[in-house]
Amino acid sequence: MPMRTTAAVLLAVLTFCATAAQAQTWGYTWTISRQTYVLAPDGRYTATIEGERKAHDAQAARDGGRIDLSYSASQQKLEIVEAVTIKSDGRRVPVDADKIFDMAPQVSREVALYTDLRTRSIVFPDLQAGDSIRYVYRLEKVEMTWPGFFIAQSWNSTSRAVLVEHIFDHPASMHVADERHGTDYRVEKMGERVRRIFSWTNPTRTDNEAGATSSLDWGPRYAITTLRSYAEIGDHYGRLHAASSGVSPEVAALAAEIVGSTADRRHQARLLYDWVTRNIRYVAVAVGQGKLTPTPAAETIKHRYGDCKAQVALLAALLSARGINSEAVFINANASRYTLSEVPVGGFNHVILYLPEFGLYVDSTWQNASFGVLPWGHYDAPVLHAVDGKSRVARIPTEKAGDNVGEVHVEATVSADGKVSGLTREIARGVMAADLRSYASDTSGAKAASQLRHFGSPGTGKWLTVKKNPASPSVELMGEFELSDPIDLAGGEALFPPLGLRFGVRPGSFLVGVHDAPRKHPFPCHAGRQIETIEVNLPEGLKPSRLPADRSWKASIAEYQSSYRFSEGTLRVRREFVTTPEGQVCRPEHSRELVGLLSNIRRDLRSVVVFDK
Repeated sequence: MPMRTTAAVLLAVLTFCATAAQAQTWGYTWTISRQTYVLAPDGRYTATIEGERKAHDAQAARDGGRIDLSYSASQQKLEIVEAVTIKSDGRRVPVDADKIFDMAPQVSREVALYTDLRTRSIVFPDLQAGDSIRYVYRLEKVEMTWPGFFIAQSWNSTSRAVLVEHIFDHPASMHVADERHGTDYRVEKMGERVRRIFSWTNPTRTDNEAGATSSLDWGPRYAITTLRSYAEIGDHYGRLHAASSGVSPEVAALAAEIVGSTADRRHQARLLYDWVTRNIRYVAVAVGQGKLTPTPAAETIKHRYGDCKAQVALLAALLSARGINSEAVFINANASRYTLSEVPVGGFNHVILYLPEFGLYVDSTWQNASFGVLPWGHYDAPVLHAVDGKSRVARIPTEKAGDNVGEVHVEATVSADGKVSGLTREIARGVMAADLRSYASDTSGAKAASQLRHFGSPGTGKWLTVKKNPASPSVELMGEFELSDPIDLAGGEALFPPLGLRFGVRPGSFLVGVHDAPRKHPFPCHAGRQIETIEVNLPEGLKPSRLPADRSWKASIAEYQSSYRFSEGTLRVRREFVTTPEGQVCRPEHSRELVGLLSNIRRDLRSVVVFDK
């Protein structure tokens, strides 16, 4: 469907939505896209969803002859009302019953997900250029997870649409609030019922801008809800969390065993966090009420697995057993969302924990992070503290450049016969340390060869030292390498300073994204420091004919410096890139600056040195 929607909270599991199976949307026009929700007073609904889409060319016809409609088998009933191919001459070719079938979501065995989501797939016959597919289905909500109804919706500009309508029919006495941005809206009153109609047209499609923040932050959109406040959302989950994070004898005994004789309260909290992250594997069982209700802490201890809700409940129980308070916190973790809808919408999909005593947010499902370090997308994000009677909206603090640092130091030697070998020392702190721990899960010889080739120089190598304990705030790797290709410096061959055996990317776009052309929409940007130092010991009697000039470039949120020195037979190159955005959302005017800055950096990273005898 030509939309992006968050109609229900599915915590820490994959989200499935009604889509054309991998169809290229620019070959179509949606002539009809209408959703009509008839709401009951308790928030249950019956939705009639109608779609009609025309294929403009043969490629679109080949790709778009199937529609997948996903639903929760335990909480929703789905009924196909109509499914036909409409030929260009007006003939209607029905879909045979055996071409409409249910299937479980296709999930890799590596994804620890068990869900009652099902997909009803419709395969349309005889679809050619100029034909249309048409389908109508009824979706009935029979079991509630939240105590109300809500949707947050942004329109999809990558599809051409003649008319898109979302209609919400509800009792006039029912509390309903909405907001809209860049979308048409009208209200129709019919006796004891009210119809709120959001509509949109899009005669000219546009491409998605890769790397932009969620269009729910800035695009044409609306939200509608029967909930009265974010506090109502938080209080509801806060009660579920409190019931699951009670201190049982098993919890108390385990907490005492983990902390031992440690008296410092922050150290106790870190030990409990470390135990959960290392001993509870991530498994999501999202069936029925399990989509929202956490597994009790004692049960998680017994089974040694759980999703984010279960792990947060267990960690909260362990902390409580030691007298340390905590609060469950909702966050949207799989989309670059940095605002909440003005009306209360439960558009969250992940739970983390807040420790008021230390002013720290912790995410126990992120096994590569040290205590108090969050994933990149969490910082500066809006969150909802879910504490019964005390729920509140807040924002996670922004990143600081000094907290996220990656350094690569290479010491290489060019022998008299042109062989290049050396040592690499790689260090990281903060979120970069968590990334490096993940990358360094494989430190085999094959991985070393792969990394050398990835950075442009085939060869062999091995890591000599790997220090990546998550309990430590930093990570350190030491490796040795030998490149396959010799270099003839005396013959005038240019030296590209070797990048060594490393995982970390080079200074540049990693922290702010790609900016080959100015962006039109806001984009995520991160604070940090990247340092690259390369020393090359050269055969006796060689000196550079000319060194690249030192460089220093600066934009409002980033700066870059490089220097080139030669003394006593050693070339020394140092590069540093620092980003200091005020928050984790940057604006198109920042992008205009970054286009030039990143272009200059790319040129500098390609610099070579030519030597003379």
